[in-house]
Amino acid sequence: MKQLSYGSDQVMESMMDSSNILDAEVRMSYRTISIGRGRRIQLVKSHGRFCEAYKLENDFNKICYRIWKEIIPDAIKRYELIDKRFSSAKLRYFSNFRFIPSALRMKCDGNILPGIVMDWIEGKTLDSFLSDDWSSLSVTQRLTFIRDFYYMCYELRENGISHGDLSCVNIIITSNREIRLVDYDSVYVKEMGRKFFQTTGGAPSFQHPERTFSKRPILASIDDDNFSQLIIAVSLWVIYFDPSVTQYFDDSNLLFVPSDLSGLNGNERLNNLKASFGWKKANSLAHKFQHLSILLKALESIQGDLSKVPSLFNFVSESTILSPQFYSLLDTNMSVSKTSQRAIFCTTCGHKFTSDIFDFCPICGTKRYLFKN
Repeated sequence: MKQLSYGSDQVMESMMDSSNILDAEVRMSYRTISIGRGRRIQLVKSHGRFCEAYKLENDFNKICYRIWKEIIPDAIKRYELIDKRFSSAKLRYFSNFRFIPSALRMKCDGNILPGIVMDWIEGKTLDSFLSDDWSSLSVTQRLTFIRDFYYMCYELRENGISHGDLSCVNIIITSNREIRLVDYDSVYVKEMGRKFFQTTGGAPSFQHPERTFSKRPILASIDDDNFSQLIIAVSLWVIYFDPSVTQYFDDSNLLFVPSDLSGLNGNERLNNLKASFGWKKANSLAHKFQHLSILLKALESIQGDLSKVPSLFNFVSESTILSPQFYSLLDTNMSVSKTSQRAIFCTTCGHKFTSDIFDFCPICGTKRYLFKN
């Protein structure tokens, strides 16, 4: 019987002999990158549940050569449809890629594994970016990043795409703070209809538990990102107000950990969520920002079926995302009345406000004063 799963060491052993790389263009034009010496030598790579991603280079370019170490049913048809949708949508969040049915000959048994060649995306994983860089960003830069995240999610949905596994390691932030997505094994595109199953339950800190721990196959759909988008959005708004919370983030979680989302039934899941550090922190800040209250209410959908999780865009429109008043439009409790006028200068430090987008001073954090007419 043909082997359907291989270990990381087996894949690397095969990759270290370039004759096993079956795509002629890659084999002839690129070289693997090694680190270490002697018996400790290894190739530069990253890994996921289903694939090993190797970094190859020449004098002009770097690419990612991804090999399936675990064969996914319908992988070839799935990637044909993903390729078609990506080519049509031309969204900047995805790397150019080419599916390779015969990518690597396994040294251990001679079997041939499929793969993908794509651009290598340089940057930090979402958790590293937030932990390393967030506290040094200005208020405007933080709001811009959050709005960019919202707009990415909106563009994906408008183009009939869900990533299927939004998490720290699958969201890469470039040096220009641009958002890129990696690992497309879980991607759904509208051309799939209701004919393909989800390939993963997703990262436990970002998913509704009925998806993560499902005992039956679940059909992939445009709603696969609903819960993870809510988790990430809540996390971003919490650190907008309190950047120190990033110290609790790592490559497997942001504001919430798996136990916060667990439970034997809906009531237990909701109770665990509301007892968590993440919920308490977000709830303590919700009085400052109406939209955060709305997001927390949406996360209460963890009590019900997976199918009941609302989309982020039940609460946010494209016009709001694109508006210079993005923050204020989301914050319905802080809208300025017609009889009020915003202060031009901060009443604490004297900083001059350069835009109506600011509700707090970007220098000292003082709430912007409203003069009553």
